[in-house]
Amino acid sequence: MADKDKKKSVDPVTFARQVEAEGRKVTWTSPQETVQATIMVVIMSIIVALFLFLSDQVIAILIGLITGLGA
Repeated sequence: MADKDKKKSVDPVTFARQVEAEGRKVTWTSPQETVQATIMVVIMSIIVALFLFLSDQVIAILIGLITGLGA
C-alpha cells in the first residue's frame, strides 16, 4: 500500500521527451484562424462594452429622475 502513495520520479530528459510527444498530438490553429478568433473577441468586447455603457447611462438617468438629483 505504501508503494502506491509514492510518486513516480521522472528524470528531466524523459519528461522533456514526453512533453514533446504530447505537443505533437495537439491540433494547433492556423494563423488565419487565430486572427479571425481575435477579431471576433475584439468585436464582441466592443459590443458588450457599448451595451454596459448604454445600460449604465439609462439607469443613471432613471435614478436621477426618481431622486431628482440629476437635474
